[in-house]
Amino acid sequence: MTAYDVIVVGAGPAGATAANALGEAGISTLVLDKSTFPRDKPCGGGISVRALTRFPYLKDALAGIPVNWVNKVYFESPSGHAVDYQSDGPVYLMIRRCEFDHLLFSLARPRVEFVNTLVRKVTVHSDHVMVGTDSGDYRARIVLGCDSANSVVARACGLRSGNVQSHYAIDMMEETPYEELKPAERDRISVYYRIRSHYGYGYVFPKTSHVNAGIGFKLDYYIANLRGGHYAHHKAFVEDLTAKGLLAGQSNADNFRAFPLPISGPLARTYSDRVLLAGDAGGFVNALTAEGIYYAMVSGDHAARAAIAALHKEAPLSDYERRWKREIGDELRHSVRLQKLLLTDPHRVDRIIQAAARHPVLTDLLARYATGAITHTQFRTSMLRRALPVYLREKVRMLFSV
Repeated sequence: MTAYDVIVVGAGPAGATAANALGEAGISTLVLDKSTFPRDKPCGGGISVRALTRFPYLKDALAGIPVNWVNKVYFESPSGHAVDYQSDGPVYLMIRRCEFDHLLFSLARPRVEFVNTLVRKVTVHSDHVMVGTDSGDYRARIVLGCDSANSVVARACGLRSGNVQSHYAIDMMEETPYEELKPAERDRISVYYRIRSHYGYGYVFPKTSHVNAGIGFKLDYYIANLRGGHYAHHKAFVEDLTAKGLLAGQSNADNFRAFPLPISGPLARTYSDRVLLAGDAGGFVNALTAEGIYYAMVSGDHAARAAIAALHKEAPLSDYERRWKREIGDELRHSVRLQKLLLTDPHRVDRIIQAAARHPVLTDLLARYATGAITHTQFRTSMLRRALPVYLREKVRMLFSV
């Protein structure tokens, strides 16, 4: 049996980023994934432009795949109030996951070993970890669980357990070529808060040659109020936008996918003995915007750096949590709070969208925060410096309205 320093379970953005860093450092690494690449991956496919600053190698790498650079953002509140934003430069880059994930995996592939197999079991021992798969058993000193929201690694290590319906959203979307379904504008993303008065969201994300249209709901809410007929809910959303002239064409049920999305922030613990979790497996998704690709890559990179330090006896494996919390912990924690604050109260969302429509400074901050162009700390600082006078005027306006 071949033993490795690190086994990475899952070759999506978190796993591929981790594998790339491990391979560059000369760490013997095995990557396991149930899929061959390129592979289909249901996802909105939007990435904050700050990924290019955080991962400079992406700028040249992205030249190898189609990327739609978006500079317009449209928000619509539950009662139909809207705000439209246009930036001087790109605020979001739109990719197809089948192409982007293959690109990231291709960057790491020359430096690591890869086996296309399904992981069934993970067993942690005092001095190693055994990973049981359909193709046999593999041994490593450390395992990185980057195996999606339904992580086998997370459950095997006791880091995720019990009923998790309240921790997830169900996202339902289709990625369809423009020949069948196309948006009115290809340089604008559209976000709709609450769908037909339900606790959820809708979106239209234009790619280079495809459009992603989808809706999402908190999973416990969906099961209690909307269970069944996944595609019927999605189709109704698409037909509503088509009737308004915001989409042209027809929904294609063959392109429809539904998938779970963790929206309760990172797990209480993202490490255990000889195991680290990154990406969706560890809950690294912005709970307000549902954006996960950037956070998957950041957490994957930190997991790799923490594993390297632990192998070199420079720091304990638990140092992983200090690393990721220092960079993205604050914004992920606040994203959960804002999700609960805003999406549970349609009137609050209405007031925010209306205020933003009246004040360009609020429009700018809302759009840049929602697309991940600025962190929560930057958003909070800008609100105090630039938007406090606007906030005070809005409070006075509300008082006089009452």
